[in-house]
Amino acid sequence: MPEGHLLARLLLALGLVGVIGRSWAVPLAVRQMQQRTIWAERQLLAGASAVRTEHMAIGRAARGMVRQQTRSLATPFYFDQVVDHSAGNLTTFKQRVFINANYYSPGGPVYLLNSGETPASPSYLVAGEPFTLAKATGGMVLIIEHRYYGESYPVADMSGPNMRYLTVDNALEDIAHFIRNAAPFVKSAIGVDISPGSKWVAVGGSYSATLAAWARQKYPALIHAAYSSSAPVLARADFFQYDEVVAQALPCAPHIAEAIQVLDRILDSGNRTLINSWKRAFGLQALKDDADFAGALTDQMSYTVQYYMPPAPGSGAPDAIATLCGWFNNSKNIPLQNMADMTAAHIRASNIDPASAYSSGAGATNTSLHQDGRAWYYQTCTQFGFWQAAPPMPRQRLRSKYVTAAWQSKPCGLFFGSEIDGQPDTEALNRQFGGFAPNVTRVVFVNGLRDPWSQLSVSVNETTSKEIAQSDHNVVITMPLASHVTDFYFASTRTDFGVDIARQSILAAIKRFLAED
Repeated sequence: MPEGHLLARLLLALGLVGVIGRSWAVPLAVRQMQQRTIWAERQLLAGASAVRTEHMAIGRAARGMVRQQTRSLATPFYFDQVVDHSAGNLTTFKQRVFINANYYSPGGPVYLLNSGETPASPSYLVAGEPFTLAKATGGMVLIIEHRYYGESYPVADMSGPNMRYLTVDNALEDIAHFIRNAAPFVKSAIGVDISPGSKWVAVGGSYSATLAAWARQKYPALIHAAYSSSAPVLARADFFQYDEVVAQALPCAPHIAEAIQVLDRILDSGNRTLINSWKRAFGLQALKDDADFAGALTDQMSYTVQYYMPPAPGSGAPDAIATLCGWFNNSKNIPLQNMADMTAAHIRASNIDPASAYSSGAGATNTSLHQDGRAWYYQTCTQFGFWQAAPPMPRQRLRSKYVTAAWQSKPCGLFFGSEIDGQPDTEALNRQFGGFAPNVTRVVFVNGLRDPWSQLSVSVNETTSKEIAQSDHNVVITMPLASHVTDFYFASTRTDFGVDIARQSILAAIKRFLAED
C-alpha cells in the first residue's frame, strides 16, 4: 500500500528501519491488523521526531553510572529462542531483539515489550509510553519480536503443519525464557549489566497487551508488574459487539444502517443484474462472491473509529469521523448510493486492487515467510476468533448480515489445511486466564472507551473492573474520548482529550508498583 512505502521512507529518515510493506493475506481480521501496524508506526514517528535530538545527544555522552549503549538503536540482536517449549528439547530459532539502555540506571526497571501481531520496530525505543516510562524511572526498554512475525521464524515456511508452534503458551514461554537468560544476552549485545535487583515490567498494546497481562499472571516470580493498553483479555469467536461501539461513535450510523438494510434486500433478491450493478457502483465489480462484496464495505467505518484521533487543536486538519459521515449528507441520494460513492472514492484514492484485497481466499496457497497477516489469521482461526460479525437482529447493523463469523472463519481450512476448521478454542483460553476477570495483580489496564476492542477488556463491565482493581492490587484507567491503544502509541506532544491525564496515572501506578516488594 502507498502508506507503507511512505512510512518506510520516514523510518529510514529517522534511522529507525521497521518492517513495513509485507505481502498480506486478506481475510477481514488480517486487513485490520495491517491497518493497526501503519497507524501505530505513524504515531510513534510523530513522537520519535520530537525526541531524536535528545536521543542523539545521549548517544554521544555517558549517562548515569553504567556503560552506555553505543550501537545504533536500530541495530537488531538475535536471541536463541526455543522452538517448542512443550517438547522438552533445545531446538532453537533466532528471535529478533531491540534494546535501549540509554536511560538505564543500576537497579532500574526493565520494560519488556513482546511485539505481538506486528513486526518488532526500533521506533518503540524512542517514542510511545514504554519509552516515556523508562525515561521517568531510569529503566531499560527491551523489545522481543513475537514468533512468526517480522524476521522471527522457527520454521522454513508458513504451510499449515508448520504453524503448529504459533500458540499463546509458546509466546508466553518465549517471554519467560528470555527473561531468565536476559542478563548475559544484554551484556554480550551492548555491554550493559542488568542489575539482579532490577524489576521486570511487561508492557504491550492490543494483543501484546493481553500477553503482558497474562505473562504477569503466569510468571509472577519473573514479572513484577505489567502495563496493558487496550488488551482484549476475553477470547470470543462471534465478536458482534465491535459494531455497537462503532455505531456509538458515528453520528451517521443510522444512515449506514439504512444502507445496509437495502443492500441485504438486494443480495437476498438473487437478481444478478441488480447485484452486479451495485458492485460496479462501489468499485467492487471484481468480487464474484457476494459475501466478499459485503465484507469489503466494513473497512472504512471500522478503521475510522478504531484508529480515530481528533485533529490537534488549531491544526486545521480534517476530522476523520466528520469526513466519513460527510458522505451521507447528500440528501439527493439514498444512503446506499452515498455509501457506494464513499467506497469507490476510497478504492481509487488508496489504489486498492479489490480482487486481491477483498477476495477471502486470495493468497491461501502462498506459504512463504514474512506474511504477518497470515500468522495473525492462524491465531484467530485456532485460539482467538475475534470475528467481527453483524449483530443479531433486532440490533442495529452497520455491516451486512452476510458478514458472519462463519464467513470469516471459512478460509481457515483453505489457508492451513482441513484440520484447522475455523472453530477456535476460545473457551480454553478463557478458562486458562480468566477472561474478563484474570487472577492477576500489579497490572495497569488502560482502555479508550471509543475503542471497539474495549468490549473484550476488563473495563467494559463496571463490576468486573472494580473487582480487578480491588484493594489497589491493579489499576484500571479509562479514557472516554480515546480509541485503540491511544495511550501506548500516541505522540507525547498531544495533551488534549485526556491522554496526558491517563499517562500521568499510568506513571504513578507503575512507580507505586515498583516500590512494592
